[in-house]
Amino acid sequence: MRFIIAVVVVVLAALMVALGFAQRTVFAPPSSVSSSVSTSSSEATVTVVPASALHGREGRQAVSIDGSDAVFAATGRTSDVLGWVGDADYNLVEWDADAGELAARTVSGDETTVPDPTDSDLWYDQYTGSPLTFSLDAPDDVSLVIVSDGTAPAPSDVAVTWPLSTATPTAGPLIVGGLVTLLIGVLLYIWAIVHHRRTRGPRRTSSDGSRPTLRRPSRRRALKAGTPESIDAADSSSRGGRGTKRRSVAVVPVLLVGSLALAGCSADYWPAPADQAGASAAASATPTATPTEGADAADEAPSVQPPVVTVAQAERIVQRVSAVASQADGALDATLAETRFTGPALQQRQADYVIRAKDAAAAGPLAIPAGDLTLTLPQQSDTWPRTLFTVVQDADATKAPVALTLLQETARDPYKVEYVQSLEAQATLPTVAPATIGAARLAPDVKLLTLRPDQLAEAYGDILRNGDESQWAAQFQGEGDTLRDKIGKAYKDAKRAALPTTASIDFTSSPVEDDAVAFATNDAGALVSVALNEVETVKPTAEGASVEPQGVVKSLLGLDTSKKGIEATYGVQLLFQVPPVGSDDKIVLLGFSQALIQAKELP
Repeated sequence: MRFIIAVVVVVLAALMVALGFAQRTVFAPPSSVSSSVSTSSSEATVTVVPASALHGREGRQAVSIDGSDAVFAATGRTSDVLGWVGDADYNLVEWDADAGELAARTVSGDETTVPDPTDSDLWYDQYTGSPLTFSLDAPDDVSLVIVSDGTAPAPSDVAVTWPLSTATPTAGPLIVGGLVTLLIGVLLYIWAIVHHRRTRGPRRTSSDGSRPTLRRPSRRRALKAGTPESIDAADSSSRGGRGTKRRSVAVVPVLLVGSLALAGCSADYWPAPADQAGASAAASATPTATPTEGADAADEAPSVQPPVVTVAQAERIVQRVSAVASQADGALDATLAETRFTGPALQQRQADYVIRAKDAAAAGPLAIPAGDLTLTLPQQSDTWPRTLFTVVQDADATKAPVALTLLQETARDPYKVEYVQSLEAQATLPTVAPATIGAARLAPDVKLLTLRPDQLAEAYGDILRNGDESQWAAQFQGEGDTLRDKIGKAYKDAKRAALPTTASIDFTSSPVEDDAVAFATNDAGALVSVALNEVETVKPTAEGASVEPQGVVKSLLGLDTSKKGIEATYGVQLLFQVPPVGSDDKIVLLGFSQALIQAKELP
């Protein structure tokens, strides 16, 4: 009976171990689940997959796209993606919760094509290839946009794969329990053998009912006598010793297998702790934000508008601008420069290219470095136009950092440099909000500052002409302002004195019509970029006299002399720190750039 019990226990242990391993092999759950959708019946050139569809199931998403010779996909903020799509027809991929799969429908628009989406400044990441496969973990406010070439229908086959849990929480207990049961069975079997050997002697009884007593001969005497009984006893003893050794050795493989099995058991083999299981259940019960077409989130709850770019986007934008600027500056290509510059910054480069085409020794424009961004301040906005302010440090630490104010007119336009200034050596930038929050762009006529942004250029131009006699001089800090030394009142007086008596010079200035760009700072003040045009007019004052242009004015004008007079316009781009209204602090010039932008003969 003992042997039967031991065998039953060993068989039960084998079944438990086999069932535990089977759960990790033949009965193992699938590692992922996929859902695909086809838009082959649609002629729309764009497909949009919002986060609500990507989050149809939990886990990181693996996306596969095919069905076109060229496949382009990119991720971006949902509002940016829809802004870029604009009025074009597009396929909207949604998650059908009832069917548990992806579904697609076409949203009609007024356009049938879209521009080339490659390298748009709106994208977080972009992917190309045919077929195309990539993985992502899209946040709730991110969507995926899929395009072929902008004119052909969008790639028709889209599939999303999500990982599934491969945990088998009963496998570990079954394997370990089976090994423990096996050890018990082995011990029961050894106990049965021992009991059997103890009780296998003769069971005959004597006539009086008692068992006969057999005297065991002395082992030494038996061996000496060389009797068969002695030989049998010796053999039996020898066999008994070997049997004991076999039983001892037999336990070793059991313990070895158990150790290996326990070593291979990961957390997936065991039930999750109560707190972890509760956290998982809470996470799965947390609703995912599902953007609805045409819905206005502001109607539900007020929220701060997001920053227009991330730091990573700003870095890519500046690198692209730097590459275009370097190429355009080297080739004197104004058309190429127009792709990344606008307003006062573009005017400076256009004039510089004309000058250097005639005079190769002339200085080039202020270079746009591709170094580290020491400050990134995006505007808080989800509409267009949008603005970004950043400061770039050149790889050559001896060069002054460069401040850039970039403008994106529409969702399909790249960011273009509107203002570029070299920072003053002693400039200390004010504290601003982190890039993840951004800052509000203030109106040009905001009255919360000691001087309105749209008045700064005019006021500073008056200081450059009149110095300390200007009515605005008391509001501006003069210390550290090197621009006053270069083109201020002392410079103008010296230039006027150097002219012959047969000529006169007049200095005027006017603000550029472009709106001032002002960003709020943490102290309720503002960082303000403005542009000022300074005009020098030289006229002959005597009959038959003429004026001779010099340097870059001569190169841009293309004349050696003029009897009518010459008007030279210098573009000045200025960066100010303006304190809040009521503050005793002064307005500080943080940086500037100045260059000739126009020269003409007077009529």
